[in-house]
Amino acid sequence: MLRTPTLVTLALGALPLVSSAQSATLSLSSQASSVAPGTTVAIDVVVSYDLAGAGAGAFGAAGFYGFGGDVSATGSGAADIAAASASLDPQLASGPVAELGTAGALVRAAAGRGLSGGLPGNPQQPLSFDLDIDPTAQIGSVVTVSFDGSVVLVRGDALETFSTSPGVGQSSLQVNALTLTIGTGACSAADITTTGSANGVPDGGVDLSDFSFYLSLWSAGTATADLTTTGTANGIPDGSTDLSDFSFYLSLWSAGCP
Repeated sequence: MLRTPTLVTLALGALPLVSSAQSATLSLSSQASSVAPGTTVAIDVVVSYDLAGAGAGAFGAAGFYGFGGDVSATGSGAADIAAASASLDPQLASGPVAELGTAGALVRAAAGRGLSGGLPGNPQQPLSFDLDIDPTAQIGSVVTVSFDGSVVLVRGDALETFSTSPGVGQSSLQVNALTLTIGTGACSAADITTTGSANGVPDGGVDLSDFSFYLSLWSAGTATADLTTTGTANGIPDGSTDLSDFSFYLSLWSAGCP
């Protein structure tokens, strides 16, 4: 992965990095916690930090200076995702690197401010990338997306380094990983409509509206209500709608959202 020395080379050459007792947290986030096979989900990398009112110094304005590291995935669905694109904040113009699928990482990225001083404002979003979900991904599998690397801040006359594996003079970087469930795009397969309506648009919850909507579909014998094979609970439609489908939906509905 891209450790602090790589970031220093990209940004300022051999200038030393030091750290104080301030804090920095890197979080990965998306607009949905459940993603469907064959879709793409946007992931944002956000850094929040505490400079304790530090002012400008030898490196310019206090603030966010840069970062470097790997974004990787673990979990039962990790083999079914791939990074499709990555974009860096253009204000991090010194030595930008954003590589996809390198050495086991989804994304390997690094960028800094060079001699431009820190970026004011907290939090900062240095990196965004897309994840493609394989069309054959197994429903119910889970992916945890995390970061391993370093964040650098400008504080007075020092560059402060916060790392997931801190060395001498560095502080620990807290990372908030992102967990995604590969599902129907709704919170579960039982989430088939919006509360209080019969519009067929999932709303991230499972309640009586979903049950009533399915019952109307099943009573009408629609293809949408065909959820499983007669006499089984395997979730494979068989071209007909009967009590097996109703029982299968009822089991999904009773389980609610994960």
